Amino acid sequence: MLGVSRNPVREAVRRLQQDGLIRSRPRYGIYVAQIPADEVEDVYLIRAALEGTAAGLAAQRMTEGELAELQTVLEEQREAAAAGATSARRPISVAQADRFHRLIHQGAHSPRLVSLLEQIYAQVMQFRKLTLSYPGRAVVSAAGHRQVYEALRARDGATAERLMRGHVDGARLTLMEELAEIRPSEVRIRAVDPVLGATGPDE
Repeated sequence: MLGVSRNPVREAVRRLQQDGLIRSRPRYGIYVAQIPADEVEDVYLIRAALEGTAAGLAAQRMTEGELAELQTVLEEQREAAAAGATSARRPISVAQADRFHRLIHQGAHSPRLVSLLEQIYAQVMQFRKLTLSYPGRAVVSAAGHRQVYEALRARDGATAERLMRGHVDGARLTLMEELAEIRPSEVRIRAVDPVLGATGPDE
């Protein structure tokens, strides 16, 4: 119907189930999986360790071209922050923040580490908008990105790793504070079509 073979889509659904991101319930379909609060914190702790390792390696392995691309992303974030100061929108979008982090992941030049980080990101993506929308968090995030970049530019792996761990830990603390304010009754899961992935009504 959409010109997409069902086999690749079914394979994608299978992989999401293996990663624990979606669950299946007989006679109703496939759902986005909820992550218990205690597991969310664990996932962020693991993310901090992996991202710190990536930053430490990237300080040693990033090419000058990769560092220049990272600097371009920082400049875009600076401009977005300046525009956001006079508007209601977030200074930094999730896409901009992710681009910064993923460039560092790639700059580590460690395929196995990148694979682990992709699995973690698949689980935390649903929380990224929540943390960046928290008052003041986007500005703190932008400052953290700048500090990490300066450590990468200086080829200081230990500092880059420490700063990145602290950066992700800050997101974790913000998220846990936000989740503590959300009542369980406010949490909704939307149905996902087992073939096309279309969302249905809230449960």
